[in-house]
Amino acid sequence: MAGLEEYLESAFVKWCKQRDIVPIKGPAQTAKGFPDRFCQLPNGGGTIYVEFKGSSKYYDLTPMQVWWKDYIRASSPGRYFKIETKEELQTMFQVLEKLIRMGPQLIEFERKCFESM
Repeated sequence: MAGLEEYLESAFVKWCKQRDIVPIKGPAQTAKGFPDRFCQLPNGGGTIYVEFKGSSKYYDLTPMQVWWKDYIRASSPGRYFKIETKEELQTMFQVLEKLIRMGPQLIEFERKCFESM
């Protein structure tokens, strides 16, 4: 169901560009299984990683995609998104808007953590 997958990815790219966010295409040639897109959210919102799947009824994550998902989630829980539906895409957009708004608090929290080391 490549049509839905292409729609989801292009809608994400459009959302990013409307916010001056650069949605970087994952390095498929050099890092097999790496998420489709990743980007740095503005205002200190952090980096997010997105894998688009049109529908898991047809295919799911490959073993390397599972490895990358687990690797990213181990270091940054909540920063990896697997998007299969338009509804999931909209929910992710809401989460990303919150991360952008919370950015200054996230930066301050990290600063205080490193100061105490």
